[in-house]
Formats: sequence, C-alpha cells, structure tokens
Amino acid sequence: MSLKPINKNNELTENHWLIVGSSGSGKTTAVKQLGIVGATDQVALFDPYQDYDDLCGREVRRYESLAKFARALFAGRAAKKAQGFKIAFSPVDGATPKNLEAFSKIVWGAGNGHHKKPLKVVMEELAKCVTTSGKATGAFGEILTGGRKFGLEAICIFQRGQEVPKTIVGNCANKWVGRQQRLNDAVYLSKELDFPEQAIKTLPRYHYLIKTNDHDIGEFDQGKLRKLKS
Repeated sequence: MSLKPINKNNELTENHWLIVGSSGSGKTTAVKQLGIVGATDQVALFDPYQDYDDLCGREVRRYESLAKFARALFAGRAAKKAQGFKIAFSPVDGATPKNLEAFSKIVWGAGNGHHKKPLKVVMEELAKCVTTSGKATGAFGEILTGGRKFGLEAICIFQRGQEVPKTIVGNCANKWVGRQQRLNDAVYLSKELDFPEQAIKTLPRYHYLIKTNDHDIGEFDQGKLRKLKS
C-alpha cells in the first residue's frame, strides 16, 4: 500500500531545519533548547539510538515496531483536538537507509496541508542512513522537496555536510551549525551555507551559528547552549 499526504496547500511556509555539528557539539540539545519544537507540537522522531526520552517536558512514546509507530502517529494526527504528541520510531537494527525510508513513508502519508498543526519530523543520524550526497530520493526526498505543501517540517540532524544529500542544504531555510572537528568540514559548510568560514572554524564547544527564515542574505546570529544533559 502506498501512503500519500492529503490537502496540498501552497500557502504554507517552508520551515525545514538543518542541524550539523561534530559529535558532542550539542545538536540534540539544540533541538530541545532553541524552540525548534514546542511542548504542544506534534512531533515524529526517527531516533535510532534513543536520544530522546523526553522533549519539551513531554514524554516521548517510543516504538521499535514500524506498524505500532504508524498506528500511534495516525491516531494522533486524526484526533479532533489536535493535541501535541512526541512519537519516536527506534528500530532494533538502528540507523540504516532501509529504516529511514520506512519511517519517511509513514510520515509522508501523515501529511495534511489543512491540518491544524504541522507535523515536525526530527531525523537523527542521517549520514548513516543515506546512500548519496547528491539528490535525496524516495519518501525521504519527498518530505524535503514537497513536505511544505502538506504541513511537514523536517529537522535534519547530522555530523558532516559532505555526507548527506545536497537536497537537505537546498531545502532547509533554517540552519544551525555547531563546532566542527575538521577544518575541511568548516570550509565546506561555509561554502554551502553562506556562514563566514572563520566564524565556523573558531566555534568553541557548545557554541553555534544560526540563521532562520527571519534573516536576510548574509545575516546570522551566534549563541551558546545551556548546560547539556548527559
């Protein structure tokens, strides 16, 4: 069975996020602290290593079974009160291209351009789950290129920009960059994301650069995460 989103709505604003940084830079913490998701948001998570026990003060309901994850997600989306939820798919065999695509097919089918709330889609460990640095394909690619029209807001999390499809860079209006361990990674991100190269190279641990839909070309902000949880 092929799942498809409903109610295409071209008036919706693209609100995808790109979050990139070396291991320990604070990527997951940034999702939790910076208002990228809220307590009353509807959130689906691809969380292969179970990084999220809670999110914005709400318990994350976790499923190892794709079928159970799908039932919980569609039930939450169908509820008339459109209450917030945090539902994760954490497959037993971890971060693989097959598991990401299976998750993406379910999420793609949960899209609804006329829904009261967008569906925010947190995807961890993307570099381990993609097979190309070129064009993103399959349901994962559909979320990035067509998700806006159906109320899907992708939050793409990975360590190195060179390892993920350029579709992510091209379709994420919001960008967060944390500390890089390699100078070549900083140079690459500067070219692709239009952050100053020196600003990326000199980021201390837990500091970040950020630009959003509200920034004009060349504008960005800097910040530091609060004390990280283990």
